[in-house]
Formats: sequence, C-alpha cells, structure tokens
Amino acid sequence: MTTSPLDSDALMLATAQFLVQALDLTDAPDTIASDLSPMKRDANAAISSIQLDTSIGLAGFLVYTYVLNRVGGEGKTGLELYEAGLETLQLAASRNTPGPRPVAHASNEEYGFILATAPGTWRALMGHTPTETIEAQPDDALTSANTAQIREEAAGALFDLLQKANAQAVTWLSAIQAASRQAHESGDESMIAFTDAETELALFLLDEDSVGSLLRTMNLMVATAQEQAQQAMDPEANWPAG
Repeated sequence: MTTSPLDSDALMLATAQFLVQALDLTDAPDTIASDLSPMKRDANAAISSIQLDTSIGLAGFLVYTYVLNRVGGEGKTGLELYEAGLETLQLAASRNTPGPRPVAHASNEEYGFILATAPGTWRALMGHTPTETIEAQPDDALTSANTAQIREEAAGALFDLLQKANAQAVTWLSAIQAASRQAHESGDESMIAFTDAETELALFLLDEDSVGSLLRTMNLMVATAQEQAQQAMDPEANWPAG
C-alpha cells in the first residue's frame, strides 16, 4: 500500500482531469484545478468544491477524490472509502433522503472520483421541474378561517425553532471566527476545512428545496406585515365594518 506523502498538486490536477472528462469541459485541467476549493483532506481522501457554468447556469459541485491504494487513519484503503461513498450517495438518491446526489464517478489505477451536487441542482440537471419562486404572491395571503388552528400552532413552532436556529448560528459564527483568528495567529493562512457536519449543512443550504418553504414563509410574513402596517398608517384605508 502507498505510504508516501500525499501530493496535493497531483491530487488537484487528477481531480480536474476527471471533471473535464465527466462534464465535457473546454477549460484546461490546470485552470480547473486552480478553481477547486479544498474542503477536507485526509490521508487517502479529499473533498473539494467548485462552481461551474452548466446548462442550468452557475452550479455548485462537490468532488470526492480517493487515493485507492493508500490506507487512511481508520485502517481503510481509499478503494474501500470510494466504494462505500458511492454506495451511500446512490442509496440516498434512490430513497430521496437529504444529502448530495451523485452526478458522475470514475476510477483508474490510482484514483477514484465521485462528482456530486445538491438535490435541487441534480433535479434541474436531470430536467425535472425547477423549484418555484420564493417571492410572496398577492394571492398567498393567509385568510382561510378553517386553517386558523393549524396556522396558530405552526407559527408558534416556527417562532420557537427560528429563535433556536438563530442562537445556534451565533454559536457557530463565534466558533468559526475564533478558529480563523487562531489560524492567523499561528501563521496558517490556509482555508479552514469544513467538518462533516458543516459540509452536510452547506449542501443542504445550497439546495433551494431544502429551505424553499421556509424562505417563502418568511417572505410572505414580511410582505403581509408590511401591508398591514401600511394600511394602519393610511387614514384613507378601507377598514372592515366593525
């Protein structure tokens, strides 16, 4: 098994060559390699992100690269990780569970590659109906009297969850800022690698369908609140009969 130090430049170039072949890109591999952003590096595996111009516009992708004959910290070869990673992504796609969707994969004697993207991007690339607009529409007003209880309970739950989510966001921002300062003070100017949980969260947020309903709700609530405030301040507003 391979034990020599991992050559990052060779890894990036090999990954770029895979992308050129998988997506039929016209850019040179060394140009693609310079656009790859490292997200995680292990002894025998790496995750990189890249934005590419596709048939649906600019889209974000993840590229998993495995050094097949190298043993990692957990005693597994890159080949084992490649096969397990591909199986996991394919299973998630077949079951329509959250997580990245595999777009292409390939391997040679030295490397294994998996190209993946967010579910929403994958659906668009496959020609499925794109996510509907999240802009609030005039006929979206919440006026159905028989749904009052559902609205009340859902609004209360959303309020509680959004407060908790915002608190977690404050915690995460404080931690990432502290990590950035520590890296700067130690002289390490390289990008702080995402953890597995951060990678999963980033992909979740990249998919419009993941938070589309939430964004639509927030836009609708704000639009409705602004309209009601404007009516309250308008002396010529048509008030309902009391």
